[in-house]
Amino acid sequence: MDTQGNISWGILGTGMIAAKFARALSMSKTGRLIAVGSRTLDSAARFAETFNVERQYGSYDALLADPDIDAVYISLPNHLHAEWAIRCAEAGKHILCEKPLTVNFAQAKMVIDAVRAHDVFLMEAFMYRCHPQMARLVQLIRDGAIGQVRVIQAHFSYNMGGLRENIRQQHAAAGGGIMDVGCYCMSAARLVAGAAIGQDFADPIGVKGYAHIGKVTQVDEWATAALLFPGDIVANLTCGIQVRVDHALRVWGSTGHIIVPNPWFPDEERGGPAPNARIYVYHDDQDQPTEEVVEAGQYLYTIEADVVARHIRERQAPPPCMTWNDSLGNMMALDAWRKEVGLTFAAD
Repeated sequence: MDTQGNISWGILGTGMIAAKFARALSMSKTGRLIAVGSRTLDSAARFAETFNVERQYGSYDALLADPDIDAVYISLPNHLHAEWAIRCAEAGKHILCEKPLTVNFAQAKMVIDAVRAHDVFLMEAFMYRCHPQMARLVQLIRDGAIGQVRVIQAHFSYNMGGLRENIRQQHAAAGGGIMDVGCYCMSAARLVAGAAIGQDFADPIGVKGYAHIGKVTQVDEWATAALLFPGDIVANLTCGIQVRVDHALRVWGSTGHIIVPNPWFPDEERGGPAPNARIYVYHDDQDQPTEEVVEAGQYLYTIEADVVARHIRERQAPPPCMTWNDSLGNMMALDAWRKEVGLTFAAD
């Protein structure tokens, strides 16, 4: 970092999410992208040309050897997260790692042990948790806007069709709906349930799940889970990669309910950008909801990058961003969901 606290970033991987983060850094006031690493130099060079990145590396190790890089964004497939997060820590690099943090709880524990040992920052890149919309939702629930929380419903599912070469449809890469988007639903339910009982998050005490496992892909192509949380709060999660559903987050309480129409991408709407995020609070004794408008003023992934810079010296970002313990709890809950539906990976 320079004397102003600005972060020099490197990116591992050149896929779609890497491109989103590269664009975000171009709008950041705290960080700049100086290097990209890929499995081949050609891939890194194409990415670098698109996003005006000064250094290109034909291997991940070469990027980690660059002494000028402060932090690394890991945008690799799921099954590579643990290995390269640990290698980043060993290289003294701060880490923003794409979700899910790892394939399972055991791997997540190894990663967090490594960042503790090497004294580096780590955050699991649930970008929606960094947006002020989530902080406002937590405050509404803690303030009793809908009374006692009783039911949570979280959906995140899309239909990608027959793109069999995509890593989300590859068992070897720990793909499937639960790992790709069900992890969002689980993290949101745990956040809301935690807010309802006065904690930063809550872990489910019961998990039941069902899924369709594809004969070709061997991953869950659509799945659902029913959760029981402390305080007799129940939740339903729906996710998938072969069926399109709405992406709303809904919370029902003793005196009303809350709808967050766009929890995962609050600065976007289907078909274009959204200037502000919105939360609707419905009271049982009123006909019309109260509209909560949440202004962010920045692109979603830029907010995420700036959160890293703002809290890098503390080594963790505060809730509702993903803390280390929150990530561990989410991985444990995802393990339980996958066990319920009979989905295992090589890393398990």
